Amino acid sequence: MNRFSLMLALVFLALSSFGQKDFHVYVFIAEECPVCNFMGKPLSVIAKKYEVNAAFHAVFPVKNSNYKTSQLFKQQYDMLTFETLLDKDQKITRALGATVTPEVVVTNEAGEIMYRGRINSAYYAPGKMKHSSIKDDLDQALSALFSGKKVAEPWPSAIGCYITMYATK
Repeated sequence: MNRFSLMLALVFLALSSFGQKDFHVYVFIAEECPVCNFMGKPLSVIAKKYEVNAAFHAVFPVKNSNYKTSQLFKQQYDMLTFETLLDKDQKITRALGATVTPEVVVTNEAGEIMYRGRINSAYYAPGKMKHSSIKDDLDQALSALFSGKKVAEPWPSAIGCYITMYATK
């Protein structure tokens, strides 16, 4: 291989990997869920911390969600860097096994689920907030993954608004 071909191959390799992320963070959101509204700001902080190596996706699995309502939610909670995924047919929701909003699923590049659960422990039951220290589960999970470790199971279950699963054809 001549020098020009080698340089061209290296440039192509560099460009093809540009923008790839180590992990994908899927956050299932319903705009009218009070728990989602509470978790907006913590999600924004986490995304800013890990956005260099993780892609953040806001998945809206509710039929009432549309581009306008999803963008208003993202704008209100400083989540505009999250990719919007309107999941009216719930293919993403079913594939990743989400059952409530807000629930987070983190996958690696191969699509393997590395973490599924809550963002933090602010809620201990639907509508019931903790008034003591809060454990930042998603932040700890991402920190472990970026350190090359696995996230210990069982993962903490997400608390929030149940996702109504629509009948499939």
